[in-house]
Amino acid sequence: MRLMARVYIYDDKRSILHSLLGFVSAFLLWGSWVVIILFIVYQVTERENPTATLGDVVEFIIGYIYGLAVVVWVIYARLKGWL
Repeated sequence: MRLMARVYIYDDKRSILHSLLGFVSAFLLWGSWVVIILFIVYQVTERENPTATLGDVVEFIIGYIYGLAVVVWVIYARLKGWL
């Protein structure tokens, strides 16, 4: 018997906002921890299906990783003198 869990990501209109919040918070660098903690606390206290909550956190993390990639690229480009 196989047990499989489905995580729904990008399942509603707020999903893009979760990713955008993650993307923007990556530019705060050290201050992004505050945004991450507040987002997770909000998601945990929200009355929603647990799989939807997990999907929302995954959407935020996807946006955050993309944001960090842009931040690292900008720092690298400035060090190389490309910008």
